[in-house]
Amino acid sequence: MDMVTFVIIDDDISIRTTIRSIIKQHMLGVVIAECEDGAQAEQVICEVQPDIALVDLLLPIQDGIKLMKKVHPLCAETKFIMISQANSEPLITQAYQSGIEFFIHKPINVLEFVSVINKVLDYRKLKQTMSLICQTAAQHSNTSPHVASAEEGIVQQRMNAVFSDLGIIGEVGTKDISRIVQIVDGHMSRKENANYQLNQIFQHLSGQVSQDAKAIEQRVRRAISKALENTASQGIEDYYNERFQNYNTTLFDFKEVRREMDFINSKGKYRGRINIRKFVEGLIFIAKQPEKPANFR
Repeated sequence: MDMVTFVIIDDDISIRTTIRSIIKQHMLGVVIAECEDGAQAEQVICEVQPDIALVDLLLPIQDGIKLMKKVHPLCAETKFIMISQANSEPLITQAYQSGIEFFIHKPINVLEFVSVINKVLDYRKLKQTMSLICQTAAQHSNTSPHVASAEEGIVQQRMNAVFSDLGIIGEVGTKDISRIVQIVDGHMSRKENANYQLNQIFQHLSGQVSQDAKAIEQRVRRAISKALENTASQGIEDYYNERFQNYNTTLFDFKEVRREMDFINSKGKYRGRINIRKFVEGLIFIAKQPEKPANFR
């Protein structure tokens, strides 16, 4: 993987120095530009297109949310992380709606900072690996039935290990999820992974098992919602829990995990929302890794 590039946007030079030091010390990547106001940042981010932009919320001239709304649509490959002392729930919600991936609170905690950056890098790796899976899946179409069957067995074992980690191994919907993974994997082998629609997948599965597509979708949603709830509960108990760290961004949108955590803690009115496509593709990513997934024995 190429060296990860960062841009730091903050009017406090001490914050920029701290962030630069953490990035260097933990070998997270390289800082290619720094800015101290929102107007300058708009031009710089669009010009250099960094992998990760670290943006302060309260910037001179143009605040971080206004900046995000302008540059996010123009920088499809850039991941945005907002850094601020603000604790206002509406402000944080606006920040997520503007396109940020994560929100880091000041004063900066080194462990939290490194953990968040690693989550973003894991998601970057996920996208790259999904592309490789698409390429290698085509090769399996020429593999002998015996070998293909053995590989499918390993993938299913790994998925079962993830289901167990998530506390949903007994949910009826996990069988449907496993079948959906097979169907989506077939799309990948034909290089159709970017084009499939979930409603088509449910209709396809409906024909396979002779069951109503809506009923299948409801079972899948219940299983994934339960997985989200269990993951959020795990994060509340121990934010640095290995399972929580491995699954909270690979299988879910992290902002939705945080929303679920707030709901469980009675700090928010709404539960986190699930993304079936992200869950399925994240599951394929985990199950098709050469090494065993976390906690798989």
